[in-house]
Amino acid sequence: MSRIFITGATGYIGGDVLYALTQAFSSCKITALVRSKKKASLIMSRFPSVTPVIGDLDCAAQIASEASEADVVLHPASSNHLPSATAIVQGLTETKRQSPVWIQISGASLLSGAEVATNSYGEARTQNHNDLQGINEIRNIISSSPKRAVDQMLLNFSSKQPTVRTAIIYGPLIYGLGRGPVNQRSIQLPDLAKATLRLGHGVQIGKGLSCWSNIHIADLSNLVVRLVQESEDRQGGNPLLWNENGIYFAENGKMPFEEISRRVAAFAFQNGFTRSAYVQEINAETADKLTAHGAILWGSNAQYTASRARELLSWKPAGPSIEEVIPRAVMDEALRLRSLAKI
Repeated sequence: MSRIFITGATGYIGGDVLYALTQAFSSCKITALVRSKKKASLIMSRFPSVTPVIGDLDCAAQIASEASEADVVLHPASSNHLPSATAIVQGLTETKRQSPVWIQISGASLLSGAEVATNSYGEARTQNHNDLQGINEIRNIISSSPKRAVDQMLLNFSSKQPTVRTAIIYGPLIYGLGRGPVNQRSIQLPDLAKATLRLGHGVQIGKGLSCWSNIHIADLSNLVVRLVQESEDRQGGNPLLWNENGIYFAENGKMPFEEISRRVAAFAFQNGFTRSAYVQEINAETADKLTAHGAILWGSNAQYTASRARELLSWKPAGPSIEEVIPRAVMDEALRLRSLAKI
């Protein structure tokens, strides 16, 4: 029976991944790191087969211990928390499990460096990255980015510990209602809807020509499931899946932010949530005031093609498109704002 250790189980991505794991691996022993007894109770009530352990990302000894006993370590809690990643490295270095796997969830803002460097938010960029044909270029981007120390740690780990297999999934604009027990809300689309409702009109950064690839949360979780399934081959499996080759994108299309903003504003107006369907151009500084890192989240470019998972794992995204989800996202934010107004 495989053992799985997961962090961030009460978060948006981690919670949905946990749901998908419990559906796909009923016989596996799953342990989840949670911060409090209250959250542990929520995990157990929703997923009785999951064993919560109470701690946070700074509990290095505990994380190392759990990692050392796991066949699969899933770390969606943070992509830039070095102490927890270092603890996972320690645990997997000391492990007695055969060919264990570490799957890290990171973010597609990896590809947004050009906008950050030139402060050119809201502009179009035609470059589209491919995680199969263009993997050398992606490795170079990772190695040249000081903020990607955790990602670099995974890529280098196999050379120090050849029996450990690693994979990094770079999530794009992720949308859809999560299936986890606590946080079921994503960030980019809901925060754009919230800003539209509060301001009474839509917003876009500059011309709104910047664009991110996007994916439904259930499809992202399904990619994690496919990797865990592949990890059950204790002989190492296909070398194209892991370590220096284990770089994965996940997408089911892309949409410029101008179009996303226009659709959000139109739906809000049509349903009486705002007085106008107008979309106002804002600058990066204003975007950052509307939501944390708003300039990057709404005004940069992160476009890519998920060839590796499609071709090597037969992964097929099947969730609703972002066009289909926008109305629900606006409705949910309207209900949330009304609820907060009553407090």
